[in-house]
Amino acid sequence: MSEMAKTIAFVAAAAGSLLLAFVVNTNLDQFDVESLVGKRLNEFEVDAAKRLKIVKFDADTASVREFEVASTEGLWTIPSKQGYPADAAQQMAEAATCLIDREVLRVAAIDASRHKELGVIAPTSSNLDSQAEGVGIRVTMTDNNDETLTDMIIGKPVKDAEGQYYVRKIDQDAVFVVAMNPEKLSTRFEDWIEEDLLKLDPADLRIVDIKDYSVEMQQVLTPNGFQTQVGWDRRGEISLRYDEAESKWLPKQLQEFDAEKKEMADYTLAEDEELNSEVLDELRKGLDELLLVDVERKPAGLSADLKAGEGFLKNDEAIRNLVNRGFAPISAGPDGEAEILSSEGEIICTLKDGVEYVLRFGNLKVDGEAASEDNAAEEKAAEDSETGINRYLFVMARFNESMIEKPELEGLPALPEEPSKEKPEEKTEETPAEEAAENTAEEKPTDETPEASGDTEETPADEGDAKETEKTEDTADQPEGEATEEEKPEEQPKDLETIIAERKSIEQENQRRLDEYQDKIKAAQERVQELNERFGDWYYVISNDVYKKLHLDREKLVTKKKQEEAEKQPAALPGNTPFPGS
Repeated sequence: MSEMAKTIAFVAAAAGSLLLAFVVNTNLDQFDVESLVGKRLNEFEVDAAKRLKIVKFDADTASVREFEVASTEGLWTIPSKQGYPADAAQQMAEAATCLIDREVLRVAAIDASRHKELGVIAPTSSNLDSQAEGVGIRVTMTDNNDETLTDMIIGKPVKDAEGQYYVRKIDQDAVFVVAMNPEKLSTRFEDWIEEDLLKLDPADLRIVDIKDYSVEMQQVLTPNGFQTQVGWDRRGEISLRYDEAESKWLPKQLQEFDAEKKEMADYTLAEDEELNSEVLDELRKGLDELLLVDVERKPAGLSADLKAGEGFLKNDEAIRNLVNRGFAPISAGPDGEAEILSSEGEIICTLKDGVEYVLRFGNLKVDGEAASEDNAAEEKAAEDSETGINRYLFVMARFNESMIEKPELEGLPALPEEPSKEKPEEKTEETPAEEAAENTAEEKPTDETPEASGDTEETPADEGDAKETEKTEDTADQPEGEATEEEKPEEQPKDLETIIAERKSIEQENQRRLDEYQDKIKAAQERVQELNERFGDWYYVISNDVYKKLHLDREKLVTKKKQEEAEKQPAALPGNTPFPGS
């Protein structure tokens, strides 16, 4: 046989083998599909799932939206949001549980002819447009080694069968009916992150400083490159403090901008005005429930405290990044640092432990993604004209040491004075006779007569009576059993050891107070550092409703006093009207 004949024979044999395999496999596929009824799809352990990717098709924009969450070395992040940290352990477990061990209830289709009808067309198909129908949700789960645990399309719910959905594997045409809860496969950013952004207790809020201003900014090309032109509309600054004793907010300093003098001027509330407690309660609530709807990375070179060096001001791309989101870098001093102004002012919230939060409000961000989610609550919210209208937010933390009360230290008792080092005067020793003569001289009455001295001579008996009378008068007011002043023992001077022991005890207590003070400072500083590590890299996006709770001005904060209770009472009786029965 020639080489050509051999080649043709081999090709024919190969073609025959392929044809046989196709026929056999087709029959096997049909057989295997039916045999899956009653068996389970996606058999893997819950803990094995380390990456979840959900792909949806947005018909309004004819585009694909992807959401992905992954665990790397035990840390959950959201790759589809530039690696933002995720609080996803529980959510991932729920998502995996939603997919694991799904029992095949029945076979709905064995080929692609009904994919559109059952809603299981892959969202990544290349021929989709804004008129596309029957597009499902693709869900992929992989393990630590990127091995696929499941890759399937979830389609429409089965009519008249609550909790049942059409599904198919991405590499198969057969469509099955399974019971599942796709709500656990959320692509809502806020469902996968730490719910409490600020992590503050509103009960610890002590001072609120509001800087009410607006900034209009635009990038202008100059011979020196792009520069930001800033129009700064300053309106006022309001500082409030919370009085724990009265359980109410009080003005600390109220200022409004004097356009003529171009400076802030103090003002006070009128007699019929007061702070709006309802608005301030909403502020507290807004801080405690500061929910995010999105995040974006800040430009490189901008620190967590919103300051940047001179080099940052020369980075046109970074500046445009800020300006587009409503934040204007301006030169702030001879050190070359840049301060960041925000388009809609800022608010500073100080807690009792000295941790301060600075919230700066930027431009609006219009995003229809939230309104396009497939749940009734969001469809209802879509009726609101502001649904999908959000706002950029800068957050930073800093430490205010003045909020931590300095300890009062107790003074130390003085040490006894050292004995004089001078040699004491020598005393001449007296003889017994000289000592007796001296005592006699002390006892000998003077030659002074009573008349001369002005004293009346008393007899020994009179003298005794007088002393007894004086004693009676002195002790008349003394409680029974209490010694008189003369009878009290004199306080003995403390010896050196006792004083040293007292000083040591006081020093220990003073040191304890100082250590406690330093511990509070250290704890607050560490807290600030921890918070800024979270805030430093990100622009946050909040809903406009949350923004309205936080963004306060004089008009919102100051209200007319409510009618006094006294005015609501009946008029008092005239002064000359007798009371009944008088």
